[in-house]
Amino acid sequence: MTRFWSRVARGSVIAISLGMAACASRAEAEGVASAQAAGVAEDPPEVAHLHFIREALSKVSLRPDQKQAVDQLAADAAARHAPIKAARLALVSALADQVQAGAIDRALLKPKVDALVQAIEQSRPAGQASLMKLHDILDKTQRHQFVDALEAEFHGRHGGGEGRGMKLRKWATDLNLSDQQRQQIHAAVKAQFQGQESGNGHGKGMHEARQLLESFRQDQFTIDPNASPFTPDKIEHHVDKIVSLAAAAVPILTPEQRAIAAQKLRTEHLK
Repeated sequence: MTRFWSRVARGSVIAISLGMAACASRAEAEGVASAQAAGVAEDPPEVAHLHFIREALSKVSLRPDQKQAVDQLAADAAARHAPIKAARLALVSALADQVQAGAIDRALLKPKVDALVQAIEQSRPAGQASLMKLHDILDKTQRHQFVDALEAEFHGRHGGGEGRGMKLRKWATDLNLSDQQRQQIHAAVKAQFQGQESGNGHGKGMHEARQLLESFRQDQFTIDPNASPFTPDKIEHHVDKIVSLAAAAVPILTPEQRAIAAQKLRTEHLK
């Protein structure tokens, strides 16, 4: 379960870091991959993790009335997350435009970041209420089945780093990076984060997530409304990392490579 909540705790837009992190190295060099390449998802984590919840719920024996209630929660979640996906689409599209142009402008990205933060903040109370409803729908045995299945589902799909490494290598291959470019980008990215603390607050986020799961197993389920991996400061912090990655990599890419990278950002990470 550690990897699942590790991924969620990294913040809503860390998924788009893959576009630049993939250029860093054929191998996932220490300090770069650990900080940047772990949050791989085509959707914001608040949306992407619903896939794992749906899969886990499919392993739980639900009565017809429970299934109907769960289906309604899923429909509500899809509607609730639509603004988040739209805001993320706008942000990634703006970043892709800048990557293609070869100039990263943080100030121009700021309104897009603010819109994403606002969409997530507006969604959070309803998301927490939905989780409370799910707890109330399931009985004690079903809650244990759900949490166990959630852990097994994620470990079964992401038990190792091979899939992540393959994505990084595919990016490097698709961009047709030379060995010199790989080395230059690796060095530039490493320099961007030299001396920065990786995982600051990460342990706290994982501890809160484990507490949440254990609480979900119990008859009395409580959620700390302030214990969210999607607080504005965390989102902005990770967006800043992503932009720093882009700023480090873009000057080393050719115009053709920038065009490919921009297109990959617009397609592979906006599904």
